[in-house]
Amino acid sequence: MVGGGPVGLFAATLLRLHGFSVRLVESLPVLGGQAAVLYPDKAVYDVAGFPEVSGRDLAEALVRQASGYAPEVVLGAEAVAIEGDPRSGFAVATAAGTFRGRVVLLTIGIGAFTPRRLAAEGAAELEGRRIHYLLPPADAVRGRRVVVVGGGDTAVDWVLALAPLAREVVLVHRRTAFRAQGEMLRRAKALGPVRVVTPYEVRRIAERPDGALAVTLEGRQGAEPLEVAADVVVGGLGYQADPGPARHWDVGVEGAVIPVDPATMETRRTGIYAAGDVAAYPGKVRLLATGFGEVGIAAAAIRRRLRPETSAHLPHSTSVRGRPAPVDA
Repeated sequence: MVGGGPVGLFAATLLRLHGFSVRLVESLPVLGGQAAVLYPDKAVYDVAGFPEVSGRDLAEALVRQASGYAPEVVLGAEAVAIEGDPRSGFAVATAAGTFRGRVVLLTIGIGAFTPRRLAAEGAAELEGRRIHYLLPPADAVRGRRVVVVGGGDTAVDWVLALAPLAREVVLVHRRTAFRAQGEMLRRAKALGPVRVVTPYEVRRIAERPDGALAVTLEGRQGAEPLEVAADVVVGGLGYQADPGPARHWDVGVEGAVIPVDPATMETRRTGIYAAGDVAAYPGKVRLLATGFGEVGIAAAAIRRRLRPETSAHLPHSTSVRGRPAPVDA
């Protein structure tokens, strides 16, 4: 398996539950994917059984669940090449060595993420100190003035996470209409410390003699220029996805996704499957819930390939008695 985010972790659990030997390779030094690294404090509302759960808590729960079935985990191992076929087996070459298996399941999200950086004058010099593209540590924003830039889900997620900590959160967007989900935007606007400033673009960010940041805003649609004082600026302009080495694995990468057969989750390369955000097919809805469901479809297809004598249906977990002899997945 390649990819240790939420969908990959659940896949490791389900495949081990049904008796398969699983080796999970992850390019990052930690498990959990975006939930653990990009959105640890973001509240997630669309995971079954959780009225609300943070990305960090969800990732930790999935790690605990998978750990109970003891898959082999290799961290810091970016997959760079996949050789072989179902007859001879596959060899997945990584920075930490080459690993072999009879099938490969890709749960790599939509690749590596690069933040869209602010084009404002002075932003590059302040990056990492006063300007952040991931959620800053709580101590960096507690009781301080924060400017969040953007109009999509990322920016609004940052506002919701920062508002309980900050003295003030100013959300700056270049349009009056937002791309963010309406309900999340409504919640953000209703929070006491939040002020929304539109339609404005950040043109310059500079440190003032008193230590504060002067954030110069250029008005659009005839709006007058503004200057906002802040202690921290958070760029919430989203991320650009790059599938990286997956382009060279002959799995049919299109943009940042891989088309699959929705009945099996198999890619165009026999014996290589994909689930989660990286998997694409007509009508696909990109939700964690969808990815978890795709894991079940992929697991059933892998079971049919590796154990053709078994039923075509994946048995319910309550019907699994013990664990069959491991079969490489």
